[in-house]
Amino acid sequence: MEWWTGLWLNEGFAQFMEFEAAHHIFPDWKLWETFVQDIMLGSAFVKDAMLTSHPIEVVVNHPQEADEIFDAISYHKGSSMVRMLSEFLGRDVFFRGVHDYLVKFSYKNTVTEDLWDALEKASGQKVKEMADSWTKQVGFPLVTVQQNADGKCVLLQERFFADTRSNSSDNSLWDVPLTFCTSDDPSAIKRIGIWDAKTSSLKSTTTFTTPLMAGDVINKQLQVPVGPKGWIKLNPSQSGFYLVNYSPALWKQLQIPVKEQLFSVPDRVSLLNSVFTFARAGVLELPVALDFTSAYVDESASLCWKEISRNMGYYSNLFHDEPFYPELQRYIRALFAQVMKQLGWDAAAKSTETAADEGEFRKTVIYRLGLANDQDVIKEAKRRFHAYTGGDSSALSADLRGAVFDIEVSYGDASNAKLLQELHNKSDFAEERSDCLHSMGSISGASAKLQVLEWAVENVRSQDIHYPFNSVASDKIGVQVAWQFLQDKWDLLAKKYSAMTLGSIVCGVVSRFQSEASAVEVEAFMVGKDTSGYKRRLDVSLEGVRLKSTAFQRDREALAKWLKERAV
Repeated sequence: MEWWTGLWLNEGFAQFMEFEAAHHIFPDWKLWETFVQDIMLGSAFVKDAMLTSHPIEVVVNHPQEADEIFDAISYHKGSSMVRMLSEFLGRDVFFRGVHDYLVKFSYKNTVTEDLWDALEKASGQKVKEMADSWTKQVGFPLVTVQQNADGKCVLLQERFFADTRSNSSDNSLWDVPLTFCTSDDPSAIKRIGIWDAKTSSLKSTTTFTTPLMAGDVINKQLQVPVGPKGWIKLNPSQSGFYLVNYSPALWKQLQIPVKEQLFSVPDRVSLLNSVFTFARAGVLELPVALDFTSAYVDESASLCWKEISRNMGYYSNLFHDEPFYPELQRYIRALFAQVMKQLGWDAAAKSTETAADEGEFRKTVIYRLGLANDQDVIKEAKRRFHAYTGGDSSALSADLRGAVFDIEVSYGDASNAKLLQELHNKSDFAEERSDCLHSMGSISGASAKLQVLEWAVENVRSQDIHYPFNSVASDKIGVQVAWQFLQDKWDLLAKKYSAMTLGSIVCGVVSRFQSEASAVEVEAFMVGKDTSGYKRRLDVSLEGVRLKSTAFQRDREALAKWLKERAV
């Protein structure tokens, strides 16, 4: 790259190739499914939906500013953008263009436009015109599908925000590659082409507002098949970097192919992720998302259960101290009961690839059930924890170790944290030490949590120190303990750790708060503090706190009512 402005192309492309190369050698690992869930849905979309996001290609005026753009936007949105281009152009054409680009500029520096030129020559398409709308402006589009009475569809486009109250004055538009499939032939992906909303709207008028409706050329191609099981789904395989919302009737219809597993795993994961993302943003009511989970009761894919677990964890943390929290735990236990019965605690002898996937699957299910107060899981976790810390290494597989540590420490007494501290100090295995640090702060009680932090500052390497802080701050009492410790020991911590490490500690703790008052308190304390190495990350954390505060106020009554109705 010629300058730091092009950082995304260097790092985003490198991450894309990590997955592409590994997938080419080990296709059975299904790494692109993991990419969709963890890189795109779980990271890039989350960060890019915030007001604190920035364009992929951000102007850097000084090298010191570059540190703060080594983030999820440059890496995760950048690699998602490259994947979208490769899917749109076709892998063969895309890599032919990349080959020409690498040959032409070998041993030279480049700018983003050099890659666009190479891809345009290889494909014969206007790549730069499309790509600029994705690299030079912040955010991503929400495409909404509205269905008329005759089954015909109308598309609307607008920028998506994590809080819908933020979009009143934003008229950003993107050139969106549109694909879809329908119930007539679920496996056939139909290509519409590029919805050049940004270009066409600017040509047609000097003023426009969003959401912008697609023209007849696009809308006339979209028709929901007639019949009780008719449905349409845009953006199959989540190849495009945009989210799709549907009318309530279509969301209900989409449960049918999910239940019948007609969609690929990335599609089943992305639908689940989308419906909860829209609920958190206030686009959909939370009960719509919760009802959608019923389509996954017989789900067999571990990534889908991982997505369910993430969302159940979000609402469990948000409403942990509410009177209806036991009902939420009961719902989670019922949701995961059948899949737990199928998996059990121990794996059968299988191939390495299958065993690795099942190990993660089992960990996800046991962890979520343990935190949902499943007594059978808690009892077995306790037995295995004490057998393992007592010297029986066969009592816990590496997959389950972290989950069992978390469960037993959360429900046990202060002695469990000390056991993990002792294990950390004597262990020769980095993964085992990491599991100890991730779990020891889950201990209950303010004094026990404070002891963990005091021990950590004296005994834990700087590159790992944010783990025990995050662990301590994992509940309402703990986040107050960790925040007070940060304030009391600020001068010591600022001297002991680099700006990047201190930023990881501060942002990790701050992100666990859930109220506007806490965000204001943090901002007041940070006045006059040198945050030059992590200001952007701190702003993201504070925005996340305010988003949770909004969700709490908006969804509290709706969730309580939904749980009460289920109990009747």
